[in-house]
Amino acid sequence: MSENILVIGGGPAGLNAAVMLSELGVNVTLVERDSFLGGNPKKFKYKFLFPDMQPADNVIGELIKKAESGGGIKVYYSSEISDFKENGKKFDVTIKSADGSETKTFDSVIVATGFEHFDPARDAKYSYQLFDDVIDIKDLERMMGEDNFVRPSNGKPPKNVAFILCVGSRDRHVGNQYCSRVCCTVSVKQAIELRERFPDCEAYIFYMDIRTYGFYEDLYWKAMEEHDVQIVKGRIAEITSGPDNTVICKGEDTLLRGPFEIPFDMVVLASGMEGGPQSPEISSKLGIELDEHGFLKPENITLSPFKSNKPGIFLAGACTGPKAISDSITEGAAAAMNAYAYVIKNR
Repeated sequence: MSENILVIGGGPAGLNAAVMLSELGVNVTLVERDSFLGGNPKKFKYKFLFPDMQPADNVIGELIKKAESGGGIKVYYSSEISDFKENGKKFDVTIKSADGSETKTFDSVIVATGFEHFDPARDAKYSYQLFDDVIDIKDLERMMGEDNFVRPSNGKPPKNVAFILCVGSRDRHVGNQYCSRVCCTVSVKQAIELRERFPDCEAYIFYMDIRTYGFYEDLYWKAMEEHDVQIVKGRIAEITSGPDNTVICKGEDTLLRGPFEIPFDMVVLASGMEGGPQSPEISSKLGIELDEHGFLKPENITLSPFKSNKPGIFLAGACTGPKAISDSITEGAAAAMNAYAYVIKNR
């Protein structure tokens, strides 16, 4: 009899887990809350991925094609887990969709519910949703993906753009004192993309600390040396309205030790990553633990980062904390192998 494994979440991690398991002959059920697969990259129409600026469709699009064409994968769109019960070493799960509810028994479960972007409106100093030309990184990704990079206020291309890092990250005031890990690199990637496509548009990045870790540091140097992106170590105190329909970034240059007030046509906020409302919901229904930051908690972050505190339930991707898409895809494969090994062991 074939193994039956449930994957919750159809983003990069969940897609790769489902595809790998189906290639092993496993019957996979993939439950996705949205009406489409691909997670945030698809939702916000990511165009290029760092560090090599590879088209997102070459990565996420390929995984979606494999999942939707794979004979061993049953996808439930716009669906959720409404009931979850342990049945010995198996799990009885009720899936609720627009077509009704269906209860199925699974040998193992992989949770890959991803993350949510921090809402910059929670920090008033950034004036998000107050000024049309203050957007965040997911808004910019969508604009780039739709080839519609213009100022929301007047529909014209901007002449200069400011990127502000660590919005909703490393900030006890908003409750997120952790680093979101990829926002610096995403912003640098976006600044490069902006300069390549709109060479007359100036790009500035304001940062506390640049954390383009590992080989992502190459993008940091490329942005400055090849694309003339201005990277300024400074803290933004507030964003206000300026002359000629601009927005003014007020802050302090912490290297030169001086205040500044600079008008920009647009401001892009590098909003951080949060566990989102799905994490506590899944935690409650499945009986798995949350960490102090609101993400799902692995059994042992070093020795068993893909295992939850419940045997047979495995974790993958950004549901356990901030990480890059490439890391999430890798974790999806690892969780798939852990889930498969668990099922084989408990036949």
